[in-house]
Amino acid sequence: MNRNNPIRMQSFQHLSGILCLLAFQTTGCNGKPNAPVSPVQVQNTSVSTSLAPNQDELLNFSITLSTGNFTVIGATLPILNPSNPSAQYGSLSLQPILCANHATCPYGNSVQVGVSLDLSEIAQTQGLPPLLPNGSPLPVGGLQNSTVVTLPIGNTGGDIYFAFGKGVAMFGAAVPFAQMNVVGQTIPGANLFVPITITTPKGPFTLLPGIFTGSAPNTTGIGFFADLSPLAPQSALLASLTGASIGRDESQDGQKVVQPSQLVFKTITPSKSKRDRLYEELLKWNEKGGDLILE
Repeated sequence: MNRNNPIRMQSFQHLSGILCLLAFQTTGCNGKPNAPVSPVQVQNTSVSTSLAPNQDELLNFSITLSTGNFTVIGATLPILNPSNPSAQYGSLSLQPILCANHATCPYGNSVQVGVSLDLSEIAQTQGLPPLLPNGSPLPVGGLQNSTVVTLPIGNTGGDIYFAFGKGVAMFGAAVPFAQMNVVGQTIPGANLFVPITITTPKGPFTLLPGIFTGSAPNTTGIGFFADLSPLAPQSALLASLTGASIGRDESQDGQKVVQPSQLVFKTITPSKSKRDRLYEELLKWNEKGGDLILE
Protein backbone atom coordinates (compact mmCIF):
# COMPACT_ATOMS: atom_id res chain seq x y z
CA MET A 1 0.00 0.00 0.00
CA ASN A 2 1.37 3.43 -0.98
CA ARG A 3 1.34 5.70 2.07
CA ASN A 4 3.09 8.60 0.35
CA ASN A 5 0.15 9.91 -1.66
CA PRO A 6 -2.79 10.41 0.69
CA ILE A 7 -5.90 11.72 -1.06
CA ARG A 8 -7.05 13.83 1.86
CA MET A 9 -5.81 14.67 5.30
CA GLN A 10 -7.22 16.17 8.45
CA SER A 11 -4.59 17.33 10.88
CA PHE A 12 -4.04 19.26 14.06
CA GLN A 13 -0.73 20.10 15.68
CA HIS A 14 0.32 21.58 18.96
CA LEU A 15 3.48 22.62 20.74
CA SER A 16 2.85 21.65 24.34
CA GLY A 17 3.86 23.50 27.47
CA ILE A 18 6.78 22.32 29.58
CA LEU A 19 6.41 19.30 31.77
CA CYS A 20 9.16 18.03 33.99
CA LEU A 21 10.47 15.24 31.64
CA LEU A 22 10.89 11.63 31.82
CA ALA A 23 12.65 12.35 35.05
CA PHE A 24 15.50 12.33 32.59
CA GLN A 25 15.55 15.99 33.62
CA THR A 26 17.32 17.30 36.67
CA THR A 27 16.32 20.87 35.87
CA GLY A 28 13.03 22.13 37.25
CA CYS A 29 12.04 18.98 39.13
CA ASN A 30 13.23 20.25 42.51
CA GLY A 31 14.18 16.85 43.82
CA LYS A 32 11.20 14.68 44.72
CA PRO A 33 7.86 16.42 44.05
CA ASN A 34 5.02 15.72 46.46
CA ALA A 35 2.49 15.34 43.65
CA PRO A 36 3.13 13.00 40.72
CA VAL A 37 5.07 14.78 37.97
CA SER A 38 4.89 13.58 34.41
CA PRO A 39 8.04 11.57 33.73
CA VAL A 40 7.79 12.38 30.03
CA GLN A 41 8.53 15.78 28.48
CA VAL A 42 6.26 16.21 25.46
CA GLN A 43 7.52 18.87 23.06
CA ASN A 44 5.30 18.43 20.05
CA THR A 45 2.41 16.29 18.87
CA SER A 46 0.70 15.88 15.52
CA VAL A 47 -2.12 13.54 14.53
CA SER A 48 -4.12 13.17 11.35
CA THR A 49 -6.05 10.72 9.23
CA SER A 50 -5.74 10.25 5.49
CA LEU A 51 -7.03 8.00 2.74
CA ALA A 52 -4.70 5.68 0.85
CA PRO A 53 -5.26 5.08 -2.89
CA ASN A 54 -7.09 1.85 -2.02
CA GLN A 55 -9.38 3.95 0.27
CA ASP A 56 -8.02 2.43 3.50
CA GLU A 57 -8.05 4.92 6.36
CA LEU A 58 -4.59 5.71 7.72
CA LEU A 59 -3.58 7.17 11.06
CA ASN A 60 -0.51 9.41 11.04
CA PHE A 61 0.76 10.13 14.54
CA SER A 62 3.89 11.98 15.62
CA ILE A 63 5.15 12.90 19.07
CA THR A 64 8.44 14.53 20.07
CA LEU A 65 9.84 13.59 23.48
CA SER A 66 12.90 14.80 25.35
CA THR A 67 15.56 12.19 26.09
CA GLY A 68 17.93 14.21 28.27
CA ASN A 69 21.53 13.05 28.02
CA PHE A 70 20.59 10.09 25.85
CA THR A 71 20.59 9.88 22.07
CA VAL A 72 17.99 7.64 20.48
CA ILE A 73 19.38 5.69 17.53
CA GLY A 74 17.20 6.22 14.47
CA ALA A 75 15.19 3.23 13.26
CA THR A 76 12.05 2.24 11.39
CA LEU A 77 10.26 -0.92 12.49
CA PRO A 78 7.20 -2.71 11.14
CA ILE A 79 3.89 -3.07 12.95
CA LEU A 80 2.94 -6.71 12.53
CA ASN A 81 -0.04 -9.01 12.64
CA PRO A 82 0.89 -11.46 15.44
CA SER A 83 -1.02 -14.26 13.69
CA ASN A 84 0.63 -13.57 10.35
CA PRO A 85 3.98 -11.76 10.74
CA SER A 86 4.28 -11.36 6.97
CA ALA A 87 1.35 -8.93 7.13
CA GLN A 88 2.47 -5.42 8.03
CA TYR A 89 -0.08 -2.78 9.01
CA GLY A 90 2.24 0.18 9.31
CA SER A 91 5.49 1.29 10.86
CA LEU A 92 7.00 3.07 13.84
CA SER A 93 10.00 5.31 13.28
CA LEU A 94 12.46 6.98 15.63
CA GLN A 95 14.25 10.13 14.49
CA PRO A 96 16.84 11.60 16.89
CA ILE A 97 17.05 15.34 17.44
CA LEU A 98 20.41 16.34 18.92
CA CYS A 99 20.81 19.35 21.19
CA ALA A 100 23.80 21.50 20.25
CA ASN A 101 23.03 24.38 22.60
CA HIS A 102 21.41 23.80 26.01
CA ALA A 103 20.37 27.44 26.09
CA THR A 104 17.85 26.66 23.36
CA CYS A 105 17.04 23.09 24.45
CA PRO A 106 17.33 22.98 28.26
CA TYR A 107 15.94 19.44 28.39
CA GLY A 108 18.68 17.96 26.24
CA ASN A 109 18.26 15.68 23.24
CA SER A 110 14.92 14.63 21.81
CA VAL A 111 13.36 11.96 19.65
CA GLN A 112 10.50 12.21 17.20
CA VAL A 113 8.37 9.08 17.27
CA GLY A 114 6.29 8.68 14.13
CA VAL A 115 3.61 6.06 13.53
CA SER A 116 1.79 5.27 10.30
CA LEU A 117 -1.06 2.81 10.78
CA ASP A 118 -3.68 1.24 8.52
CA LEU A 119 -6.78 1.56 10.72
CA SER A 120 -9.04 -0.15 8.18
CA GLU A 121 -6.96 -3.33 8.35
CA ILE A 122 -6.36 -3.19 12.10
CA ALA A 123 -10.05 -2.79 12.92
CA GLN A 124 -10.57 -6.28 11.46
CA THR A 125 -7.57 -7.91 13.18
CA GLN A 126 -7.31 -10.08 16.27
CA GLY A 127 -4.31 -8.88 18.25
CA LEU A 128 -2.45 -9.71 21.44
CA PRO A 129 -3.81 -9.21 24.99
CA PRO A 130 -4.10 -5.49 25.80
CA LEU A 131 -1.23 -5.22 28.28
CA LEU A 132 1.85 -3.07 28.71
CA PRO A 133 5.15 -4.90 28.05
CA ASN A 134 5.61 -5.29 31.83
CA GLY A 135 2.31 -7.21 32.03
CA SER A 136 0.27 -4.39 33.56
CA PRO A 137 -3.18 -3.39 32.26
CA LEU A 138 -3.30 -0.37 29.99
CA PRO A 139 -3.37 2.88 32.03
CA VAL A 140 -6.57 4.06 30.32
CA GLY A 141 -10.08 3.71 31.72
CA GLY A 142 -13.33 3.29 29.82
CA LEU A 143 -12.20 0.43 27.58
CA GLN A 144 -14.33 -2.31 29.14
CA ASN A 145 -16.97 -2.27 26.38
CA SER A 146 -14.54 -1.63 23.54
CA THR A 147 -12.40 -3.65 21.17
CA VAL A 148 -8.67 -3.21 21.85
CA VAL A 149 -6.28 -4.40 19.16
CA THR A 150 -2.66 -4.87 20.28
CA LEU A 151 0.01 -5.39 17.64
CA PRO A 152 3.77 -5.95 18.09
CA ILE A 153 6.39 -3.45 16.96
CA GLY A 154 8.70 -5.83 15.14
CA ASN A 155 10.45 -8.14 17.61
CA THR A 156 11.25 -5.39 20.11
CA GLY A 157 8.80 -6.36 22.86
CA GLY A 158 6.95 -3.10 22.22
CA ASP A 159 3.35 -2.78 21.11
CA ILE A 160 0.90 -0.36 19.54
CA TYR A 161 -2.76 -0.22 20.61
CA PHE A 162 -5.93 0.79 18.81
CA ALA A 163 -9.20 0.77 20.72
CA PHE A 164 -12.65 1.50 19.33
CA GLY A 165 -16.28 1.27 20.39
CA LYS A 166 -19.20 3.55 21.19
CA GLY A 167 -17.62 6.82 22.26
CA VAL A 168 -14.11 5.30 22.16
CA ALA A 169 -11.27 5.91 19.72
CA MET A 170 -7.79 5.53 21.20
CA PHE A 171 -4.28 5.05 19.92
CA GLY A 172 -1.31 4.15 22.07
CA ALA A 173 2.24 2.81 21.96
CA ALA A 174 4.63 1.23 24.45
CA VAL A 175 8.27 1.46 23.42
CA PRO A 176 10.85 -0.42 25.55
CA PHE A 177 14.56 0.32 25.44
CA ALA A 178 17.18 -2.24 26.49
CA GLN A 179 19.23 0.54 28.08
CA MET A 180 16.37 1.16 30.53
CA ASN A 181 16.48 -2.43 31.82
CA VAL A 182 18.61 -1.35 34.77
CA VAL A 183 15.85 0.98 35.95
CA GLY A 184 13.22 -1.74 35.68
CA GLN A 185 15.37 -4.28 37.49
CA THR A 186 15.82 -1.84 40.36
CA ILE A 187 12.21 -0.56 40.50
CA PRO A 188 10.06 -3.20 38.73
CA GLY A 189 6.33 -2.91 38.24
CA ALA A 190 6.14 0.89 38.40
CA ASN A 191 3.78 2.67 36.01
CA LEU A 192 3.77 6.47 36.08
CA PHE A 193 1.47 8.29 33.64
CA VAL A 194 0.16 11.86 33.96
CA PRO A 195 -2.42 13.17 31.43
CA ILE A 196 -2.16 16.46 29.59
CA THR A 197 -4.91 18.19 27.61
CA ILE A 198 -4.12 20.16 24.49
CA THR A 199 -6.58 22.68 23.07
CA THR A 200 -6.77 22.58 19.28
CA PRO A 201 -9.15 23.91 16.60
CA LYS A 202 -10.56 20.37 16.45
CA GLY A 203 -11.36 20.41 20.17
CA PRO A 204 -9.53 19.18 23.28
CA PHE A 205 -6.96 16.51 22.54
CA THR A 206 -5.89 14.40 25.51
CA LEU A 207 -2.54 12.63 25.81
CA LEU A 208 -1.37 10.23 28.51
CA PRO A 209 2.45 10.00 28.39
CA GLY A 210 4.53 8.10 30.93
CA ILE A 211 6.85 5.23 31.68
CA PHE A 212 6.48 1.59 32.66
CA THR A 213 9.07 -0.66 34.32
CA GLY A 214 9.55 -4.41 34.51
CA SER A 215 12.21 -6.76 35.81
CA ALA A 216 12.52 -8.76 32.57
CA PRO A 217 14.49 -7.50 29.55
CA ASN A 218 12.60 -5.15 27.22
CA THR A 219 9.78 -4.46 29.68
CA THR A 220 10.86 -0.94 30.67
CA GLY A 221 10.29 2.07 28.47
CA ILE A 222 8.14 4.98 27.37
CA GLY A 223 4.41 4.81 26.69
CA PHE A 224 1.86 7.28 25.37
CA PHE A 225 -1.87 7.10 24.67
CA ALA A 226 -4.09 9.51 22.76
CA ASP A 227 -7.84 10.11 22.62
CA LEU A 228 -8.65 10.23 18.91
CA SER A 229 -12.26 11.38 19.30
CA PRO A 230 -11.50 14.92 17.99
CA LEU A 231 -10.69 13.28 14.64
CA ALA A 232 -13.97 11.36 14.37
CA PRO A 233 -16.00 14.17 12.69
CA GLN A 234 -13.57 14.15 9.76
CA SER A 235 -12.96 10.39 9.57
CA ALA A 236 -15.59 8.11 8.08
CA LEU A 237 -14.00 5.05 9.70
CA LEU A 238 -13.64 6.57 13.18
CA ALA A 239 -17.14 8.02 12.97
CA SER A 240 -18.49 4.56 12.19
CA LEU A 241 -16.46 2.80 14.89
CA THR A 242 -17.37 5.31 17.61
CA GLY A 243 -21.06 5.68 16.78
CA ALA A 244 -20.90 9.17 15.28
CA SER A 245 -24.03 10.36 13.53
CA ILE A 246 -23.81 10.63 9.78
CA GLY A 247 -26.27 13.51 9.96
CA ARG A 248 -25.48 17.17 10.44
CA ASP A 249 -26.02 19.28 13.53
CA GLU A 250 -26.47 22.92 12.55
CA SER A 251 -25.75 24.02 16.12
CA GLN A 252 -22.31 22.48 15.67
CA ASP A 253 -21.55 24.48 12.50
CA GLY A 254 -22.58 21.59 10.33
CA GLN A 255 -20.19 19.11 11.89
CA LYS A 256 -21.04 15.46 12.42
CA VAL A 257 -22.41 14.60 15.83
CA VAL A 258 -19.91 12.44 17.72
CA GLN A 259 -20.51 10.33 20.79
CA PRO A 260 -18.85 11.93 23.85
CA SER A 261 -15.57 10.19 24.62
CA GLN A 262 -15.90 7.41 27.18
CA LEU A 263 -12.15 7.24 27.76
CA VAL A 264 -10.77 8.05 31.20
CA PHE A 265 -7.28 9.52 31.25
CA LYS A 266 -6.11 9.99 34.82
CA THR A 267 -2.86 9.97 36.74
CA ILE A 268 -1.47 6.47 37.26
CA THR A 269 1.24 6.32 39.90
CA PRO A 270 2.88 3.88 42.31
CA SER A 271 3.12 4.69 46.01
CA LYS A 272 5.00 7.89 46.86
CA SER A 273 7.96 5.97 48.28
CA LYS A 274 8.23 3.84 45.13
CA ARG A 275 7.73 6.90 42.95
CA ASP A 276 10.54 8.75 44.75
CA ARG A 277 12.84 5.77 44.22
CA LEU A 278 11.87 5.72 40.57
CA TYR A 279 12.74 9.42 40.19
CA GLU A 280 16.11 8.79 41.85
CA GLU A 281 16.93 5.86 39.57
CA LEU A 282 15.92 7.78 36.45
CA LEU A 283 18.06 10.74 37.44
CA LYS A 284 21.09 8.53 38.11
CA TRP A 285 20.50 6.71 34.86
CA ASN A 286 20.24 9.99 32.92
CA GLU A 287 23.57 11.21 34.33
CA LYS A 288 25.32 8.34 32.56
CA GLY A 289 23.90 9.21 29.14
CA GLY A 290 24.59 7.14 26.04
CA ASP A 291 22.51 5.62 23.26
CA LEU A 292 18.93 4.35 23.40
CA ILE A 293 18.24 1.54 20.96
CA LEU A 294 14.90 -0.03 20.08
CA GLU A 295 15.83 -3.56 19.08
